Amino acid sequence: MSTVKAKGTAWESAVRDFLNEELGQYVTDWRDADYRWKDPHDLGNVNRQVQAGVLDVGDLHARPFVLEAKAEKSIRLAEYVRQANREAANAGFKFGAAVVKAPRRNVKNGYVVMDLATFARVLEALRE
Repeated sequence: MSTVKAKGTAWESAVRDFLNEELGQYVTDWRDADYRWKDPHDLGNVNRQVQAGVLDVGDLHARPFVLEAKAEKSIRLAEYVRQANREAANAGFKFGAAVVKAPRRNVKNGYVVMDLATFARVLEALRE
């Protein structure tokens, strides 16, 4: 595995683990446990995706979001958001967002980025 791919995979895993821990999807002390999930079939779990087929379905599924994880030296927000939206549509999810690594910072300091149209749809869904 290339260094760039390994860095991206590590960021995807860090985002997945952070979100699952914050959302209470992992067992207590999961880092020392034989198995991390409270319920492996819970649709609320944030999961890394294995690419299968022609259409990319994003790096992480965090219902109702597809997340595109980015840990790059040069940050290109517009490109990341377009990619996240395209992959959300491919996966049949309502929303796409990019999770961008903050240089030399903890995973909790990463940035979640979406376009204003997606944000408006998120607001509308939260108000229902």
